[in-house]
Amino acid sequence: MIPHYTKQLPADDTGNFSGIIRVRYSGGMSVSLYVRQDVGKGNPIVLLHGIFADGTQWEKIAKLLRKDYRVIVVDVLGHGRSPRPKDAEYTPEEHAEALRNALVKIKATKNLTVVGYSMGGAVALSYCSKYPEDIEQLYLISTPFYLKADQMVVSQYANSLLFTKVSQASFRLIEELLGSNKATQKLVARADRSKMFHKMIGANDNTLDTRVMNLCIKNMINEFDFPAHLQKAAVPTTFYAGKKDLFIVQGQLYALKKFSPYLDVQRLDVIKVDHMLVQNLPKEIVRLITKNRERLLHVQDDVGGGDVLVLLHGIESSASYWKNLVPALAEHRRVITVDLLGFGQSPKPKNIAYSLEDQVAWLHRTLESLGVKRATLAGHSLGSLVALAYAAKYPQRVSDMTLFSPVLLPENAEAKKLSVRALQQLDLVPDSSYLYAQAAQTLGDDRLSNYLPGVRSVENAVNLQHCIDLAAQAAGVQTHFYYGTADPLVEAPFVELVAKQFKKPIVTGLKRRNHNFPIFAPEVALQALDGDKPHRHKPKKTSIIPPTFVQQISRLAVPVLLGKSAFYCLAGILLFTPLAPAILTLGLGGYVIYQGYKIIRGAFSLKYEGLSYLSYLGLGVLAMAMGVVLYFRPTLSLKIAVFTIVGLIALAGLVRILVALAWTASPRLKHSLLWTGVPMVLLSGAAFFGSTKSVYIIVYTIAVGLIVTGVKFWWYSMGALIMAYIRGYNSR
Repeated sequence: MIPHYTKQLPADDTGNFSGIIRVRYSGGMSVSLYVRQDVGKGNPIVLLHGIFADGTQWEKIAKLLRKDYRVIVVDVLGHGRSPRPKDAEYTPEEHAEALRNALVKIKATKNLTVVGYSMGGAVALSYCSKYPEDIEQLYLISTPFYLKADQMVVSQYANSLLFTKVSQASFRLIEELLGSNKATQKLVARADRSKMFHKMIGANDNTLDTRVMNLCIKNMINEFDFPAHLQKAAVPTTFYAGKKDLFIVQGQLYALKKFSPYLDVQRLDVIKVDHMLVQNLPKEIVRLITKNRERLLHVQDDVGGGDVLVLLHGIESSASYWKNLVPALAEHRRVITVDLLGFGQSPKPKNIAYSLEDQVAWLHRTLESLGVKRATLAGHSLGSLVALAYAAKYPQRVSDMTLFSPVLLPENAEAKKLSVRALQQLDLVPDSSYLYAQAAQTLGDDRLSNYLPGVRSVENAVNLQHCIDLAAQAAGVQTHFYYGTADPLVEAPFVELVAKQFKKPIVTGLKRRNHNFPIFAPEVALQALDGDKPHRHKPKKTSIIPPTFVQQISRLAVPVLLGKSAFYCLAGILLFTPLAPAILTLGLGGYVIYQGYKIIRGAFSLKYEGLSYLSYLGLGVLAMAMGVVLYFRPTLSLKIAVFTIVGLIALAGLVRILVALAWTASPRLKHSLLWTGVPMVLLSGAAFFGSTKSVYIIVYTIAVGLIVTGVKFWWYSMGALIMAYIRGYNSR
């Protein structure tokens, strides 16, 4: 359908456009949107409010964002001052088209950042799946979603499916009540007259309409196909949710990665009404949605004059890799060293693939910002692949290339070295898997994200490099290959094959040199780059002990991981001893104290946001005091601990049985739920009625679980230690 614009209200007294945009479709339906704010300079950011609310919900956040963005706040269709067409069904398509028409009229359809809160997230996702070319970043905040049983991951499957069914049934009940129940309509009318209610939900300029509410709940929440829209939204996407948000299926957040593999999922540990993040945590939300605003790589060195030499480091490294070579190289030319995307001090977005295309795009923007039109590229390992990909896309900008230890991978069948085949087949826990969900819940999203750039670089840059094609596209660039004959990651015959794609290649094999010869034998790298030119500065080789090994151990939280490993293993072992009652008592008291500490910490975050926090502070202090009392009342504490554990096991077992019998179609999964759920119910029932053996079985099962958790932390700590050693040579 072709839109025909009919009217635009004039600008307000501040000079900013604020008015209604009317669009008439050839099909006859009139769609309108009210633009509440269009202020600030920079790339546009569009803020979409939640259900029952209006654009005033974003007032505090919009004020903070306008210094960095052109802030656009709209009232979504059927809300605030936006019209409510009688024939509108408030479908995802209608919401997306109405928003698109508004943005077209105010000329804001390029390089968009779109932020949707609650139902506004569904509107944002609908827009993004329909117009992905408009959007640069997508943020979904506290957006409800419902998956089908076969779309879920097995982590917390039973609880998630039960929660989904209950939530959808509740929304269907609300739909029915809003559609026909006069008492409900009177209640809505009463809420509409309540200033306190409007202030709480951020609807200062909205009139509640039962028909709009009904259709939006139906089409944008309960029946909204979240996975299908997410799968179509081929842009960097981030999902923020409070850890205790009752509108979010918490156990299935990581299942969303099956539909958007590089979705950045972050669970926020906040204290006050977890769903209302926009209303209660404006400063924190601004921090979260602006941290991916930087679009340039970090430049560590830009020294010397003359022809430009750009040095690109390898995986898990940084520009510091070249620090011993830069002074000598800068004697004869302008030397630029950068931290590649995801490494060193460069941005580390969690919502991208870290492909060669990503690396080239960021490198190109950075060189453009430095005024570099043509340069010599020198790369090591991953950096050599980035240099090759850059030369393939911009051959006219590359005068020549030097590739050190290039990890050029042939097809699996052609690989000879075991280490190369292992690298090709490396699959470090896909983001959508059960193991990833478990790792994220064990380590925390932030800690796990330290490893994402390296893991994804292996998967999407090293293993998906198509080096033969890249070499053919860069064939006119003079290229020199250097590799060590003792390098386990370089296959000489394949390097020769890739080199043949170039017009005048030079391939040099260095006897007995390993993968990192540029830092262990810097004079060789200097000779390769500068030939026989004289140098006042003599490069020093790196020692065998990584210079920043200790710092990297701390950054990757190795001591914390080892401490947790020891704690869980020790607690599990002690539960097999006569000290078990004391451990349970101590565990309950410690848990209550820790929860009190979290409440106190959350109270201070409320203070930072300018909200009332004294009541939460008092609650936290009270919880910590109760924990101390429980510790000094071991008999009472032990009874509470046992009854709590038994009750939780019984509830978990009943949920598994219900989900297996009512909603699980897969025979294998149904049998698994029943084989675990039935014993849990029987065991907890026996324990509740005084069976000592049942209590022992439960305690011993918990002990095994603690030991397994401790072993997991130990494995994580060993992986972190290896990573710290690698990063210790190269990173700051």
